[in-house]
Amino acid sequence: MGFSFSIFSFEQFIAGKFRPIPSLPPEETIAYRGWMMKPEQYRAFHHAICDVGAVPLTSPEQYELCHYLPRWYSLLQDLTPETVFFEEGDDIVGKLRSLSWSSCFLKDYVKSVASAGGSMAGNLSEIPSILTAMRKYRGEIEGGICARRVEDFDLDSEDRYFVFRGKPFVRTGNVPESVATAAQRIASPFFSVDVARRRDGVLRIIELGDGQVSDRKNWEPNQLLGILRTEYPIHFK
Repeated sequence: MGFSFSIFSFEQFIAGKFRPIPSLPPEETIAYRGWMMKPEQYRAFHHAICDVGAVPLTSPEQYELCHYLPRWYSLLQDLTPETVFFEEGDDIVGKLRSLSWSSCFLKDYVKSVASAGGSMAGNLSEIPSILTAMRKYRGEIEGGICARRVEDFDLDSEDRYFVFRGKPFVRTGNVPESVATAAQRIASPFFSVDVARRRDGVLRIIELGDGQVSDRKNWEPNQLLGILRTEYPIHFK
């Protein structure tokens, strides 16, 4: 589609060696598409790009803003399910009972667990087993634990949107108002917004993600890359 690109070994980068092929051109703006990185890994990646004179599209602060739920939650609290944040050693069951919660959806700062029954605790007594499964299948609990209030969603209604340079993009149809609001409130150049419809018809934001590490889901490759036409039209014919 007219863009130049470089590839690098993710494993070598994690081991401390960053060698993009071909070399990154100085002063060029660099967007990353690849595996999720922890914030400290992305910070090292950002520095590595800057060290060769190129310009990363997304700063470490912007990456963490969209990658970790607690960072963006206060900015979109009115548009997303109520969430309480915990550290691993906290009495999560006791705290949620004191708040009169009877159920919750559990995830760490980044992702939930899809294996071993999933992340939905229909009863708070299920929380310890879900956290055990999360550690097993995800390898760790990243950042901390998020308990999200259960809302009655139509599970087939979830869709992904992308925001680039403050402009929301839709795969098909119209941009929901909640996505347009996120585009105004979230100061990041490239991020994804997942939205689902409650059974009462209200659209709610389920998740944000840094656009560089967000899966395409139902977006075609040319649709996702086509977002960049808004800023770099000369690269396309």
